[in-house]
Amino acid sequence: MDIKRINKIVKTDIKEGLKRIYPEVFEDNKINFGKLKALLSGEIIEKEDDRFYFNWAGKSGLYKLIQAPAYGTLKPDKDKSVDFNNTENIVIAGENLETLKLLLKPYFGKVKMIYIDPPYNTGKDFIYRDNFKEPLKDYLEKTGQVDSEGKKLTTNTEAGGRYHSDWLNFMYPRLFLARSLLKDDGVIFISIDDHEVHHLRMIMDEIFGEENFAGNIIAITNRGGRDYGGIARTHEYILVYQKTNGAKLKEIQKEKNYKFPYYDTLGGFEVRELRNRNIRFNIDNRPNLFYAYYVDPNSRDENGFFHISLEKDERHVIEVFPKKSQGVQTVWRWGKRKASTNLNKNLIAKQIRNGDFQIVEKYRKATKMLRSVIDDKEIVNERGTEVLKNVFNGILPYDYPKSIALIKILLEIGSDADALILDFFAGSGTTGHAVWDLNKEDGGNRKFILVQLDEEVQDEEIKKEFPTVADICIERLKRVSEKYKKESEGKLIKNTQDFGFKVFRLDKSNFNLKDEFEFDPSESKEELKEKYLEWLGMWVNEPLVPGWKPIDVIYEVMLKEGLNLNSEIEQLKIKENNFYYVKDTEQNLDFYISLEDKINQETIEEIRTSKYKGKMFVFLDKALTDSDKINLSAFVRLKVI
Repeated sequence: MDIKRINKIVKTDIKEGLKRIYPEVFEDNKINFGKLKALLSGEIIEKEDDRFYFNWAGKSGLYKLIQAPAYGTLKPDKDKSVDFNNTENIVIAGENLETLKLLLKPYFGKVKMIYIDPPYNTGKDFIYRDNFKEPLKDYLEKTGQVDSEGKKLTTNTEAGGRYHSDWLNFMYPRLFLARSLLKDDGVIFISIDDHEVHHLRMIMDEIFGEENFAGNIIAITNRGGRDYGGIARTHEYILVYQKTNGAKLKEIQKEKNYKFPYYDTLGGFEVRELRNRNIRFNIDNRPNLFYAYYVDPNSRDENGFFHISLEKDERHVIEVFPKKSQGVQTVWRWGKRKASTNLNKNLIAKQIRNGDFQIVEKYRKATKMLRSVIDDKEIVNERGTEVLKNVFNGILPYDYPKSIALIKILLEIGSDADALILDFFAGSGTTGHAVWDLNKEDGGNRKFILVQLDEEVQDEEIKKEFPTVADICIERLKRVSEKYKKESEGKLIKNTQDFGFKVFRLDKSNFNLKDEFEFDPSESKEELKEKYLEWLGMWVNEPLVPGWKPIDVIYEVMLKEGLNLNSEIEQLKIKENNFYYVKDTEQNLDFYISLEDKINQETIEEIRTSKYKGKMFVFLDKALTDSDKINLSAFVRLKVI
């Protein structure tokens, strides 16, 4: 009888990744470490002191933390959402490590780009120690949102004694899980400042690999500088890592409203000299790239360029070789074969001031690689502040919001038009705002998942209207959504883009998780035995917590079975029993679920027909007899709660 229970917890399984790479080291689904060591014998350095490594207080326990199960779930909040049933954008209010674990199965390898703006560890940032323990005593304590005394987040100061270590212990597991969510061609951007950039670079090298470091962007975010510390800092950093070398960053537009200086029948172009200016490539080591072109001086076209040939004739009489540089004879960038197919199409001659001729290539790209320094007045932090104040009618509910323009630049080089974008330090929601803004400009269909801890707002006046930072994020997106929809209504061709978002809140599981039995030594053995049996019976016979809602249970099962949060949910009947049919069209995964206490025989017989053959069905365990389970498991994939 092939009947499985729905897992009550979500566990990060590092073994699965290893199994995909080295299946031969597994025996009965267990790692044979002898085989693994033999396989890696040429790579393993036996003495740890003989290799370079980065260590800090608490690092040894991080993999246990990473692999610790997730006990929570994501519950939909339709009242806070915009266009819940149609949108594919997602906002999650709650602690991000637990959330990343819950997202791992449905979104493994699905995210094209991650942008985060984490705490910089300035001494004033909220950094908390993750306190995951099992059995679960208190959900908020477990997810680190409050300490064991019920106090909210605390700042991480140097006086604490583990200033850098606490920050590293905070960031490492989140970045570790984030990598698994990225597609193979995915990329991550992380904003940071001088306090931890050096440490961040080292843990990113460890998690992503040094070879996948794509660059360190310097963003001039404060042109006036911060006048303290001896040097007025005008910049922040953005570390960029690829998941694999298959990720390619795109180019950006050269400048707004850029126009080519020349045009022909194929379109606009500028010109670049064909001579290779790098003297390391010269006639001695590239002799095949040293040859002559011949120019027709009487063939000036409308752009002022001249006709060329690789052979001298009665028209093409002026011989042109690549010039010397620093006494070294340089060569062309193209060989004769490539040149012959491009003559007078993309290869022409240009006359310079002294009357000499250059051979030039028509260059038709209006884009360029992003430079490592971004100095644009639109990316400064003041612009982010202005935009947010404008959204909230002159009130600034959140300090130091990032500029939309900066995030849009990163989206341009790091995402496709239909990419999924993740930001798990969402703050006021700038990333979501930027995604919508860029979609408006280029007609893209990018989607976002934003995660923001529902930490208390510190300003007492702001708190009256927006108690948490997550509330600010949600309200910002709601106002921007209304604005963009109104703009579309006034146009002849309406914008059909997705300006909605589903809101979910990280909360306790709907499953009745077994907690510690409260042992009171003053009670007699008989009393304790009676209480224990009552407690154990409740856990077995009542698999769901009091007050559970069907929609919450459905979403929890979706996450545990690996279906994404945008899966379609349809209510239907099979005979006289009520069901929900859940389908993830993107991954082609689906299941039927009934949460009724009793499943009728007529329903069971209907499910045993060819229409449902091989489908997955989920029931409450108590809703089926043992005979029902045997009959159903022969036809469908049966799971029980």
